[in-house]
Amino acid sequence: MRQKPNPTDVPLPPWEVRRKTEAPPRAPLTADRIVAAALAVVDQEGSAAVTMRRIAGDLGVVASSLYAHVRNREELLLLVLEAVMKEVGVPEVTGRWDADLKAYYTKMQRVLSAHGDIALYNFAAFPPTAIGVAITERLLSVLLNVGVPAKTAAWALHRLTLYTTADVYEGWRLAHKDLDNWIDPVRDYFASLPAGQFPSIAGNVDVMLDTDSDGRFELGLNMLISGLAAFVTD
Repeated sequence: MRQKPNPTDVPLPPWEVRRKTEAPPRAPLTADRIVAAALAVVDQEGSAAVTMRRIAGDLGVVASSLYAHVRNREELLLLVLEAVMKEVGVPEVTGRWDADLKAYYTKMQRVLSAHGDIALYNFAAFPPTAIGVAITERLLSVLLNVGVPAKTAAWALHRLTLYTTADVYEGWRLAHKDLDNWIDPVRDYFASLPAGQFPSIAGNVDVMLDTDSDGRFELGLNMLISGLAAFVTD
């Protein structure tokens, strides 16, 4: 006895096959997606690897489509910096001005350090972004509220930011050197110096070449904040 054909076994028409094999629709291209893709590249390879063509390729689009959202590579990297500074966030205020400054700049150093060499774009980052304005307002109010003169307070914040940025960027540069290929010869050279002529260097080689970068940063930050204490009147 012949079996009746199953009506569900009908071959699909070719137009149905094409429809079923179509790629899923792409997420719309936005500035946030572009910035996130660029940040991922900075994190892994550094800012030099960021090009409009590279980011477009990572997003599966043509490079020209990026320009509807960002003007050029320079603006894209500044937007990446802005995203990182949003991660740093507006400082918390506890009423202890020195502890608040230390907490903020320590967090800034840690966050910037986690994102490749983006600190490079924090040098001369002017005009400020919205998050930069919010951060400045909060920190400036902290110093003004304890009696630090306005000019000293404003300049001090710039110095603290510059110090933190430079520390992070130098750390990134050093991390991308082969330390074993240059630090050992430097250590050997310092140790070989005549102790009678260079007693301070020869006797402190290990201290000078200690690679505790966080400890160095904390020392410098404490020095700057301690110096600022001289201007506090409240």
